[in-house]
Amino acid sequence: AYGHGQVAVSIAYAEKGRVRTGVVHCPFQQETFMATHGQGALLNRMPIEVSGATNLRQSLIATGFPYGKDEIPTLIRRLERVLTECRDIRRIGSAAVDICWVACGRLDGYYESVSPWDFAAARLIALEAGATCGHFSEVPEGYPEDLWGRDIIITAPGIHASLKPLLPEPD
Repeated sequence: AYGHGQVAVSIAYAEKGRVRTGVVHCPFQQETFMATHGQGALLNRMPIEVSGATNLRQSLIATGFPYGKDEIPTLIRRLERVLTECRDIRRIGSAAVDICWVACGRLDGYYESVSPWDFAAARLIALEAGATCGHFSEVPEGYPEDLWGRDIIITAPGIHASLKPLLPEPD
């Protein structure tokens, strides 16, 4: 982590493709986010909820970039489309932290392609905090949406419809 403190331990329990419990622990911030399906989301045992953002132009959005460089041109075009329509972009470095920050209102939205272990616990935490979660591309048939990390979008409900159309590559 190069001494960068935005790291997390992320653990999800899934049953039949559905995440039922998620915990994200940020040791350097001494923060633990957790959720169980249907029971709300907590930060250090206190209830949390997403921001009330309704205007993308006033919203703070997070994303990340893969280690592989093959998709850089596509990612830069996407970043340009989003950056021109939102307040600003943040690149924190941990998908789990980014998503938990959406869950507690520190960020208004997040998009990226990641692996299930990077986002599954945090996605449940965000859902339980009131976030709208989805994908901006097709989820393969038969693959659990909870565990498909390609092209995810997680936002405060009031900006989801404004952010999502900016993310797919135009035909």
